[in-house]
Amino acid sequence: MTRWVQLAAVLVLAALYVPAMAEMVDVWQTDTYAGHGMFVPLFSALIAWTERERLGAAAGQASPIGIVIILAGVGLLALGTLGQNLLVKGLSVAVVVAGLVVWGFGTECLKAAAFPVGFLLLMAPLPRAVVAALTLKVQLFAAAFAAGAVRLLDVPVYQTGVTIELPSMTLQVAEACNGLRFLMALLVLTAAFAQITQRTFPRKIALVASAIPIAILANATRVAVVALGVHYVGPEAASGTIHNWIGKGVWGLTLIPLIVLGLLLARGGVSRVSRLEAKAA
Repeated sequence: MTRWVQLAAVLVLAALYVPAMAEMVDVWQTDTYAGHGMFVPLFSALIAWTERERLGAAAGQASPIGIVIILAGVGLLALGTLGQNLLVKGLSVAVVVAGLVVWGFGTECLKAAAFPVGFLLLMAPLPRAVVAALTLKVQLFAAAFAAGAVRLLDVPVYQTGVTIELPSMTLQVAEACNGLRFLMALLVLTAAFAQITQRTFPRKIALVASAIPIAILANATRVAVVALGVHYVGPEAASGTIHNWIGKGVWGLTLIPLIVLGLLLARGGVSRVSRLEAKAA
């Protein structure tokens, strides 16, 4: 009987979340800062599937505490709906899923499923206030970094704010070039990569945290390469095909340090576990 009640609750909750998820999907498709969100539930489901044996082993007795957590999540959904805050609605999804896991399989199972459940938090878009607060700062950093890099190659350049003046052309680091879109996408990708490759929580956090400076530096490097392209190739490097290929090339190269760092952290984790097992033996 309990399983039927839980199934009915899942169906009711699914119906309750249809408007919020429809709004979320629309934002994923229309907001350039939220496009990464559509991959989050897919990654979360993939991780849960690949770790299904471990999660199954952790499953235990259902806990009524899950009902309290579910009600808290529904309360967040109500607050998000009243305040028209999609971030709060997204948070409520993760809370409700956590509550369902506890209600159906116990708290130990939720601990084992902490990543796929917590990962759902990343599907909510960044609040516009956060984007506005960060945009100018990363634009200024990208412009200053690019100007400094170009100057090291003896190319005459003058930088004022987000403007980079070259002999042949004046460039502006526009909002579209702030790198925040790539940063969010890279965080999602790195979090999934960390879960797969790292054995300890601190190493997972270290790898995910490293994606932030790497993404910011990558964007600044992209701006510098565009500036050099304008100087040596011509104004066409600032737009069109050349500009797009520069961006794709730099973003592709960005994955290399993350992969290398992930492998180094994983190797260090394996070595440490081996030493501990040797001592225990």
